[in-house]
Amino acid sequence: MRKKILFLFVLCFGITHAQTDYLSYENLSKSLKALDAKNKYCTVKSIGKSSGGKEIWMLTLSESMIAKPALLITAGLDGKHRAGTLITIKMIESLLNDDKLAAILKEKTLYFVPAANPDAIDAAFAALKMEKRGNDTKTDDDRDGKSGEDPFEDLNKDGLITQLRIEDVTGSFIESPEDSRVLIKADPTKNQVGKYLVISEGIDTDKDGLFNEDFSEGVNIDKNFTFDYPAFEKGAGVYAASEPETRALLDFLYLNQNIYGVLTFGMHNNLSETPKYDSKLTSSRIVKGWLEKDVKAAEQVSKLYTQKAAIKDGPKMPMTKGNFAQTAYFHAGRFSFSTPGWWIPKVEAKKDSINSKVEKPKDKDKEEVNAEISFLKWADSQNVNDVFVNWSVIKHLDFPNQKVEVGGFVPYALNNPPANFLAEAATKHLFFIEEFLAAMPKIETNIPEIKKINDNLYRVTIKVANKGLLPTYTEIGDKIRFISKMKTEIVLQKNQFMVSGRKYFIRNNMQADESEEYSWLISGKGTVTITTGCATAGFKEVLVDLK
Repeated sequence: MRKKILFLFVLCFGITHAQTDYLSYENLSKSLKALDAKNKYCTVKSIGKSSGGKEIWMLTLSESMIAKPALLITAGLDGKHRAGTLITIKMIESLLNDDKLAAILKEKTLYFVPAANPDAIDAAFAALKMEKRGNDTKTDDDRDGKSGEDPFEDLNKDGLITQLRIEDVTGSFIESPEDSRVLIKADPTKNQVGKYLVISEGIDTDKDGLFNEDFSEGVNIDKNFTFDYPAFEKGAGVYAASEPETRALLDFLYLNQNIYGVLTFGMHNNLSETPKYDSKLTSSRIVKGWLEKDVKAAEQVSKLYTQKAAIKDGPKMPMTKGNFAQTAYFHAGRFSFSTPGWWIPKVEAKKDSINSKVEKPKDKDKEEVNAEISFLKWADSQNVNDVFVNWSVIKHLDFPNQKVEVGGFVPYALNNPPANFLAEAATKHLFFIEEFLAAMPKIETNIPEIKKINDNLYRVTIKVANKGLLPTYTEIGDKIRFISKMKTEIVLQKNQFMVSGRKYFIRNNMQADESEEYSWLISGKGTVTITTGCATAGFKEVLVDLK
């Protein structure tokens, strides 16, 4: 009966965006510790502290203390993207109830950092809500020697910081013909004339002609990493890796060489559309493009994502400077993938009622798709309320003789739907992770061939192969040298000695289905031990009895 009443309430009144299960930092910490307490595979520890003094929690799923090939899943780097943190928590909870977990952890380890920028979490729960992307570091955003002297102001007293639109002859925005709530750039080629100036909600406190240019948003962690660092850009920090959150994540990544790949939930997407190989970008002194063999591996992973896990129609969200996903690949040498985790579901094309044929959109229509309009259409169709503040007229001290209206999208609404819409995304991404783990490299050997030369002399030959779908590590890993290379080593007993061959062989990465043969000439009876593999692919030990 209670479920029926709840259904009727949602049907009649809709889902308000405020009615979500997004976690505050305190509740996130409690949830992680509760998971740690009730599951033998689960360990929660802090890998560092944020600028504001909050612990950066990492949850590890592992069968033992032995370092096995691992996947690192991160979320919450950019405070604007809260959905990734909740998706990550939902995936962890599902995994801990999955009968397959024990089998997975026999060969692999999973690391989760669900909130890499914990300072930004509670901004969404503040009395005055605005999209805070950075941590608690005090910043001088306009570089005038002062910090936070021109903050936002809540001019309509609704507890939200949105936008202002001002009717002005110099304005370059107009109302969209599709939805008057949304403002678009006027296009002179379509005989459109700009009508509005658009600025953030507030006043020019320091009277410098700029609005809210220095509200001390903090440093956006996903702009503070070392690869292609955007120096002097707002929110990037005073220098690369200036923030404790950045250093904590990098330290963990560099010190744990068993991490094979990284999956980041954030504002970028290289899973729906994989990186492209560009010889110009890979042959320069500073490599800025994925290497050829790595691109092929990325295409394989993308197929797991879009075909096996059926996560389709992902938006184009290109990589930006200084982000973690790029740094993990170009500087740490790990396979690194990023996804927003959730996006507006694609609306099926209309069918012609007479011919029952799907109407194919014209190329021109594809170009004119507006993400904000698409979101509002989706929200209306799903009865999701409180995502947009309708434009209303206010009096503004800085524009005394002009019409000024306040309104726009509710902070965080565009990228973070109500929590109930994330359950399916969590399920599909968990399936993708399981497929990714299964595709990781697998080191196999044949039964060693033993040839007895004379009574005390033996020729031992073994073939080592990678039977996984992916290489043992990235091609770029051999360039940057932060990756543990493939190593095949033989250990003899005291009564034995090597006549020919090497104690150990080192080689570069081994591609999928690639193999290599090793041979030794050994004098002396007894058991020899051959160990082969690397940290990102795992090791295999073979005992050879020489009689």
